[in-house]
Order: sequence, then structure tokens, then C-alpha cells
Amino acid sequence: MGRRVEVFDLLTEGLIRADLVSGERVLLSLPEVYEAMMADDVAGFPALRPHQRHAWHAFLAQLGAVGVYQLSREGPPRGAAHWQHLLEELTPDSPKETSWSLIVDDPTVPAFMQCPAPDGWASYRKELLAADDLDLLVTAKNHDVKSSMAVAGEADDWIFSLVSLQTMSGFGGAGNYGVARMNGGFSSRPCLGLAPANGGPGAHLKHDIRRLLEHREAILESYEDYFDADSGLALLWTQPWDGTSSLTLSELDPHFIEICRRVRLIWRDGRILAGTATSKKARIAAKYARGNVGDHWTPVVRGDEKALSVSGVGFRYDRLAELVLDESKYHRPPAMVVDATPGRSWRLVARGIAAGQGKTEGYHERVDIVLRPKVARSLMGVGEAREELGELSRTQLMEIQAVAKALRLAIAIAASGGQDASALGASDREKAYPYLRRFDATVDVQFFRALQERFEAAEDDRPAARREFVRLLVTRAKSLLAEAVETVPCARIQRFRARTRATSAFWGSLWRSDVIDLAILHNTHEEEQHVS
Repeated sequence: MGRRVEVFDLLTEGLIRADLVSGERVLLSLPEVYEAMMADDVAGFPALRPHQRHAWHAFLAQLGAVGVYQLSREGPPRGAAHWQHLLEELTPDSPKETSWSLIVDDPTVPAFMQCPAPDGWASYRKELLAADDLDLLVTAKNHDVKSSMAVAGEADDWIFSLVSLQTMSGFGGAGNYGVARMNGGFSSRPCLGLAPANGGPGAHLKHDIRRLLEHREAILESYEDYFDADSGLALLWTQPWDGTSSLTLSELDPHFIEICRRVRLIWRDGRILAGTATSKKARIAAKYARGNVGDHWTPVVRGDEKALSVSGVGFRYDRLAELVLDESKYHRPPAMVVDATPGRSWRLVARGIAAGQGKTEGYHERVDIVLRPKVARSLMGVGEAREELGELSRTQLMEIQAVAKALRLAIAIAASGGQDASALGASDREKAYPYLRRFDATVDVQFFRALQERFEAAEDDRPAARREFVRLLVTRAKSLLAEAVETVPCARIQRFRARTRATSAFWGSLWRSDVIDLAILHNTHEEEQHVS
């Protein structure tokens, strides 16, 4: 069969839609994407779906770092022509014109993110009509993300889906194995890192390429039995695979770009389709590593030494506080270590899919937290300042828990019609959950702002900063309780008793707490009595 090599060439054709900071929408080749990103001229990619953001960022960063290292450059180039040369040089032993083409008629040679199939088309029995059917999300129930929406998808819809599938997928049923950079097939590949707060996607990419290069030797030292520093495989889609064999980590470059599925795109009747085949083995034999393979963005659980699995709570304030500040529980990923330049702020970037067995439990993302210069410098350190920041975080968490406990008890008592705490049932306590979620939502927005203000305050001003945060917690909880005592199901004849005893239980629980400033509670309670 002849090769079709000039359809959708990423190195020379404008296939990727990009919105520039100027407001213009353009079509870019892959080298032009790099040129625009290095100048931080890209505002976003309109075809890129939220759950694909980390896959695309990580792909560009790893590909850029591998190219810069192998060509012995000091840093990433700026111009598209230099990027094209760099990318071409990464595939000298495979047909250059096919390794970067989206569709190649001959399945025995590589195509972009599609491995050569030694047995040709024989194994590719299933066809997919839409780019999102190829993607990693489990969308069969059509709840959060509708399936088969991109039947008439453009080339970049398929590019992003390919990158997402091949670098982020977990176990997808018999013959569909997941990537090496996650803890087991029913996990996911997370992202936790820092990006320049005053830049866009390009500034983040440029920073991470440099950090990948700077951290390369540290990865090789930490994982000395895993990688081949000099001639390790980097672009795994260029290697033939019939689905019956696996590569070992010792054969790979530390920044390898993996593929986990056998898939080939097809051009038929003026549209793109995908043919898929199963495999008998995972592409990389790394189950024993439990995802702990030096990924730039993946936190590692201490003790178990396994990659983080994102849970259904996502990156709520308490989870982030642990990941970022509690070194007794997690090894921070290299992407969390930056140059603490005086006067520079950093944006926390946390992304991941909460995966389950045969399902996904939501995509989670946090990019709203900016770490101020003093906090960023302390976070990068290992001395007293970092320990102090962690201790302040633990104190805030205890304050939150104390107020939440009081609110939960009070609402449960209201739901019971004013029964004693010892008589409360499970159904009474369940009535508090919607209000606790709303309380947590308020805390989620305020936690890191309050933590930074408390940390940056002079020693004499810290008690005032603490009082402000506790007052915010109590005021929000008090408002929710006032709403709950009037709305939770309760017999009308018991409503007055329920309201009175719930309010008393709320304040009593707070007064008994040993982490709440009693003076604040006294002033707040006095204000409440005056209003009443």
C-alpha cells in the first residue's frame, strides 16, 4: 500500500487553532505553536477541552525538553524554523515525513502519536467516528461530557484527543492498558506545579521546559535503575509495536513521551476516522513502580512511594494544604520547585481526573491561587520559615474543623426538633451536609489568602489576622445556621425549641473548643444578641 504522507503534517501545516492575546484566531503548525508560546502570545487553544490541558502542556514541555537536550542547546529556541529543525532531528531513524503526520496510509510506519503496526491493518478492527470517542474520558452515560460530539472534528480535535489518550489514559478494559505515570489502571496522571503568575500558557511552558532540563540529572540520580541517560527512547510512537511486547523503563529517556494504545487515524470520504486495536501487554512494563517514575508534575505519597491518585474531593483547600505544605505526607514534584526570585509571584496549578473503576468521578482544576513572593520563597526553603508556614496552615485547618463541627451539631439538633445530642440519628446529621458543603465553599476561596496574610503579618499583628479569619468562619457558619433552623424539615410545634437549642449548641460547641479565640466569640455573640 502506498504511503500518504502529505496530509496533516504538524511540522509544516497550520492545523492547530490558537487564540492570541491580541484577540486574533490563527492556524499554527507545531513549530509555530512553540514560537508563539515562547513569546507568550497565546491566550488559549479553542479546541482544547479542559481535561486535556495538562496532557497538552506536559506533551509540549517534555517534547521541548527532549529536543533541547538532544541538540545540546542551552535553552528553548524562539523561532519556528529552529523549532522545526529541532523536532525533525528527534526522528532521524524513522521516516520524518510520517512521524509528524496525523494520517499515514501505510500502518507499518509511524504517524503522529501512532506506533507502526508490523502486522498492518489486521488488528485494527474497531472504528471510532469522533475525536472525543478516542479520548480518555469515560463518557458512556453522557453526564458531564457528551460523547460523539466531534463527528465532524477538525485536525486539532484529533491531535488533542490523541495526546490525551496516549499520555493520560488508565485501564480501559481488556486489552486497553494505561500509562506508566499513574498508580494503577484505575488512577489518573495528576498535575501539581507552579507557573509565573504574571504570564500566560506560554510563560508556563517556557518555565517548565527549563525546569525539566535543570532537573534531568536529579531524576537520573533518584531513579538510577530506571532510565538510559544517553540513548534512551523518547518518542515512543516512533517504535513498532504489535501489542505483544513491553518496553522497560531502563530503555527510556527520563522525559519519555509514551503511548499506551494502538490506534491509527484514517482518511475516508473526506473525514477523519480512528481504527483501534487491543494489546496483550502494557506498552511499558512498570506496574511495580506504581506511577513513581519521576514525572515532573506528579506528587508521590511518602511511605508507600506511589504516585498521587486524585480523589473525588479534587483540590479542595485542605487537600491542597497537605500536598503543598505537608512534607511528612508527600514528596513535592519537581514542578513545585522554582527559583524564589525576590518580588516574583507564582500561580498554583493543580489538575487531574478523579478516576474510578470503569468511570470518571470528575475533572478537577485549581488555577486561582497566587502565592506572593515571601510565601513562595518560604515554600521553596527547608528552614524555619517553611515549617512556620506549615504550622500556620495546620492551625487554620483546626479552626475550620472546630467551626464546622459546631455547625454540623447545631443543624442536626434543629433537624431533630431540638433533641439532645445523645438522641440524634443518622438522618438528623445528614441534614447538615448541604450546609457544610456551602461552608466549605466559602473556606475554599479564603483559605490561602488568609494563610498568606497571617504569615506575612508582623509578629504583633498575627493575632489580629487570626481573629479576622475566625470571625469570617463564625459569621459564615452563623448565617448558614440561621437559614437551616428555618428550612430543615421539622414539626412546626417543635420549631421554636429546635431554633433555641440549635443556637445554644452552636455557641456551646465553639466555647468548648480549645482552638477558637474566645474574645472573638464573645464579641460576635454579643452582636447577635443585640440584633435579636
